[in-house]
Amino acid sequence: MDATNVITPVVSVITRIDFDHENFLGHSLREIAREKLGIVKHGVAVVSAPQLAEVRELVRAQAKELYSPLLEVEGAFHAETERSVGGCIRAKVQVVETGEDLFVAPGLPGRFQLQNALNAVAAARVLQGRGFRVTNESIERGIAAATWPGRLEKLQEKPDVYLDGAHNPGAARELAKFLEENFAGRRVCLLYGAMRDKAVDEVTGILFPHAAEVIFTQPGTPRAVSAAQLAEIAGHHAAKFSVILDAEQALEAAFLKAKPEDAIFVSGSLYLVGQLRHAWKSRLAAHS
Repeated sequence: MDATNVITPVVSVITRIDFDHENFLGHSLREIAREKLGIVKHGVAVVSAPQLAEVRELVRAQAKELYSPLLEVEGAFHAETERSVGGCIRAKVQVVETGEDLFVAPGLPGRFQLQNALNAVAAARVLQGRGFRVTNESIERGIAAATWPGRLEKLQEKPDVYLDGAHNPGAARELAKFLEENFAGRRVCLLYGAMRDKAVDEVTGILFPHAAEVIFTQPGTPRAVSAAQLAEIAGHHAAKFSVILDAEQALEAAFLKAKPEDAIFVSGSLYLVGQLRHAWKSRLAAHS
């Protein structure tokens, strides 16, 4: 049922599989993985990010059954983190098979972006082997230049404002790790909204301990959980919370409370992130 089935790729890339869209894909990792593995096509090379053991075995079995060459990123590259700059990871990466070195410096914040970059390196290396003219230098430049609106996207400073559409437990854990590594000791206000099919209690249990205050709100879509219902479900995870139904008003309220050294994070829903990204641009235009 995965939408990637509409194409036959030159190379398939499977990122880390975690719980998401359970109503459609299944309620266990094995069920979800079976749907995701529809991207594996007969004879087409497959790149797989590090997976949990039960998923890894399914990936290997599917690749073997369809005669698809499998490149497992975990064993193919050795990454040595050099430093973090503004939350962005810098690393020297060795290609295990050839001994070549690449310098990987994603312009995207978050430690998890190093793994995403390695997945991209692996896919590009497969293309190199297929005769595509992709140089190691162009791989490095491409990773450095990549942008991803709504994924730990920093909109401004003083106060820092970030958008992150973390709507499942895996993404929430990565956002929590980013907050722990880069915002410990700083006051964080979290604007939170969610869709009805999401694991709200689990996600908020991961995120809310890192926020001094949570503002429950809701994006303008029928799929959204009402802000009041969110407060009932997840308010116990928050040190302090308020409910503001209108998302734009919630953002304005966060700005009014924030000091220059504070941070505002918008999360829980890509719909909420998209709506407030547009609102922030309109706000910026009005104040310029």
